[in-house]
Amino acid sequence: MGLTADLNTSALLHPPVNTSSQSPNRVLYPFSSAELVLIAMVTVSLSILTILGNTLVILSIKVNPHLRTVNNYFLLSLAAADLFTGLLSMNVYTMYQLRGHWPLGAALCDTWLILDYVVSNASVLNLLLISLDRYLCTTWPLSYPVQRTGRVAGLMIGAAWLLSFLLWTPAILCWQSAGGRRVIPEGQCYIHLLASPAVTLGMTLLSFYLPVLAMIGLYSRLSAASRRRLSAIQAEQGALRMSSTPVKGFFLKRRSWVVSNMGSDLSLNQGGKSGSAVDNVEMAGSCKHLQHLSRTSSFAARDEDSSYTTDLHSSASAALSSCPSSGSQERRRRRVMARERRLTNTILAVLLAFILTWTPYNVMAVIAAFRHIRIPNALWTMGYWLCYVNSTINPCCYSLCNVTFRKTFCCLLSCGTRKLH
Repeated sequence: MGLTADLNTSALLHPPVNTSSQSPNRVLYPFSSAELVLIAMVTVSLSILTILGNTLVILSIKVNPHLRTVNNYFLLSLAAADLFTGLLSMNVYTMYQLRGHWPLGAALCDTWLILDYVVSNASVLNLLLISLDRYLCTTWPLSYPVQRTGRVAGLMIGAAWLLSFLLWTPAILCWQSAGGRRVIPEGQCYIHLLASPAVTLGMTLLSFYLPVLAMIGLYSRLSAASRRRLSAIQAEQGALRMSSTPVKGFFLKRRSWVVSNMGSDLSLNQGGKSGSAVDNVEMAGSCKHLQHLSRTSSFAARDEDSSYTTDLHSSASAALSSCPSSGSQERRRRRVMARERRLTNTILAVLLAFILTWTPYNVMAVIAAFRHIRIPNALWTMGYWLCYVNSTINPCCYSLCNVTFRKTFCCLLSCGTRKLH
């Protein structure tokens, strides 16, 4: 995973698992048989849950057309990184810890370090992209969605993975050997470059602290923008209700006009400009006014045997048929706002899970590098595993905060994919 320093980076950060010199054929295992069984059961269970959860996320986006949105493409990339963590990183790290030494050789050590660090750093950048995408959708609702296509999202995701590869691959490959000789002791696997406190701080800032600060800032502004939009919509709805003139009262006040001028033109405004019923409907202007006009003219037509009011009601109803229903507009607005809340809540849940699980290890890495404090092995292992557990938690965040994901998960688990279409 893309951590700032490996568990056995150096004696400064953490001493090797086995510091005593011993024959390669006689390896001292750090755990008893009972501890080996317990640790293996817990870690294998977490690995299975991580694989299952992230596989469900990937399949859900694939089989449910409602989930194939641009925003979920970033979630798909994040789920792919988390799936790799469950498949490989968790199991290899557990094997390394349980055996007490690295048994797979130098080449596989470097390969695992590259894959592990690149994948987890890509996870961080994918989280940053998710926050940035949601922020731009909220603050630039007219211009950004036009440019926000699947191709653009793919380029952004590709750039995140490429940047992660360029950040960690040279750091791992170029400093593991010096003068043609490997500087990493046999039986150990870590990044030698991170033995330097300055490098540890730099890598920590680039891979964790700066992205976290950026995500917190983006989410804060995203949350504020969402609240402003919701308040503006509610204020607009209230203003429309308050500003609508009661046409019913207009007809009641002018009952004598309607009765005395049955079949003739009637003015719709106090200026006295006359016109036919159809002309007056056209003067009504907006669909909102047409809705009031249709309702109140129907009321007046029932009260008065008037051809004008009947024609007016018919004309208003005909014109109203071409307008979108206010009920459908309201429902559509509510759906949009509900969807925005779901996305915002999902981002918040994923962001909080990431911060809570990754912060302990990165804080320990900086403290150990600069304060020369020897952190106990148990704390290192717990911090390292907390970072891995983040990949297990993310699918739970999707299902808890997004009802569409939750229903799709249930359908997939019950083999009911036909219901999704």
